[in-house]
Amino acid sequence: MTLLVAQNLSAALGSRPVLHDISLSLASGHLVALVGPNGAGKTTLLEAVAGLLPIDEGRVLWRGTPLRLAERREFIFYLPDGLRPWDDQYVARVIDFFAATYGRSEGLVAQTISSVGLAPVLRKRVRALSKGFARRLMLARR
Repeated sequence: MTLLVAQNLSAALGSRPVLHDISLSLASGHLVALVGPNGAGKTTLLEAVAGLLPIDEGRVLWRGTPLRLAERREFIFYLPDGLRPWDDQYVARVIDFFAATYGRSEGLVAQTISSVGLAPVLRKRVRALSKGFARRLMLARR
């Protein structure tokens, strides 16, 4: 089953074109790698698909339904590499903050912690986390 389709995407940063007529299709159950040299537009493409960068032409479809910019931000979660805010906070505190902000129940929070495997680091500061655990924290906060 095809989950996500980007058709003929084009985007510019100011007057500089950064994507031109790019298409891709992502199917359920498949692993995809986006490979290319620095500056090739990999991150820009992901930001455009996720709705962080407006596209000038083309469209993004989720399970066959076109998604407007605001809808892409709801359906697609983009986690950039190297993002690690709240360095001085404890992991449990960060999770509690976002749970309260989004009105998540204790049960859902516990399920999320378990599903992403954060239990071993709840009492650690964010700055002490490995790259993998930091990414898990970023996933859990959503």
